[in-house]
Amino acid sequence: MTAAEEPQRGGQVPNVGVLVVDVRRDRVGEVMASTGGRLSLRPPSGGREWEAFPCDVRLMTASDGLRAKVTEANDRSRRERGTA
Repeated sequence: MTAAEEPQRGGQVPNVGVLVVDVRRDRVGEVMASTGGRLSLRPPSGGREWEAFPCDVRLMTASDGLRAKVTEANDRSRRERGTA
């Protein structure tokens, strides 16, 4: 496992605007804020925010980015067909 694939360790908190993977939920999120030892994350394409601990996120890799784009395209397609 490379450093980019491991959850953040040692109190490192990603900066606002950085894309990360919440390893507990297996979701890509953009860091919106860091408050009270928790991160506020939201899907890159927008949507409902969720919270995660910094130790439960890792920096996003290129493969994570591709997976997030495919998921977004599939979700958009389902909404357009009315099967969401």
